[in-house]
Amino acid sequence: MKITNLFKAITAAVILTASISVQAEDGPFVVMIGTPASGKSINSELLSKTNDIPWINVREELMEEVEKQARKSSSTAATQHKRGASSAKRTEGMKKAIAKLEAGELVSDDSLNALVAAEILAPRASGGFVLDGYPMTVEQAEFLDSILAIRSMAPLKVVYLNIPDDVALERMKKRGLAQDKKSIGEQRLSTFRSMIGPLLDFYGDEIVTEIDATKSKAEIASDIAAALD
Repeated sequence: MKITNLFKAITAAVILTASISVQAEDGPFVVMIGTPASGKSINSELLSKTNDIPWINVREELMEEVEKQARKSSSTAATQHKRGASSAKRTEGMKKAIAKLEAGELVSDDSLNALVAAEILAPRASGGFVLDGYPMTVEQAEFLDSILAIRSMAPLKVVYLNIPDDVALERMKKRGLAQDKKSIGEQRLSTFRSMIGPLLDFYGDEIVTEIDATKSKAEIASDIAAALD
C-alpha cells in the first residue's frame, strides 16, 4: 500500500508518544459513513453504547482539541515563546478544519490524520471503535489501513447509511437550516457525493454494507447489527 512520507512520519510520532502494545483484538472496528442528515452520529453513538466501544467523532474531537489548546494557551500566556506560537498555529488550523466541516468542505489530510491515529492507537480503542467523520477520501482510507495494520486489529467493517438527496435536504431544513443557507446543505451533499464513490470502490462490497437510512430507527439499528455479525 502506498502512503506518503508525511503519513509515515505522523504514524511514527504517534506510536512513539502512545507507548502501547500492538496485539490483535476482537473488535468490532467500524467506520460509519453516511449521507448528510442520515443519522450517522446517532447510530454511531448507539453502536458505541451497545458494544461498549468508543465513539470517535472526528468533529467533536477537533472541537475538544481546540478548547484544550485554548485553555493551555491562556494559562501560559505570560511565558509565550516559539512553542506557544506553534500551539496557536495548530489551534488556528483546527478551527479552520471545523469551519470547513460545517460548510460541507473537505478537510486536508494533515489536519485529521494525526488526531485519528492518536485516538485509534489509544488503549481505550483496543477492543473496538466506531469511527465517525473519517475517512472522507481514499488517501485518508489508505492512512487508516496503515494504522490498523500497525495495531494488527480485526478486519474493518464499513457501514454506509444512505438516503436520497431530497430527503437529506428536507431533514436538514427541519433541523434548522435557514432558507438563505440552503446552499450550505447542497454543498454538503455535493461534496459527499463527489467523494463517496471512490471511497466505496476502495473498500469494496466485502467490507461495505449499505443501509437504507429512510427506515425506522429500530430497523436501521437491526440492519447495522446484522451487518456486523
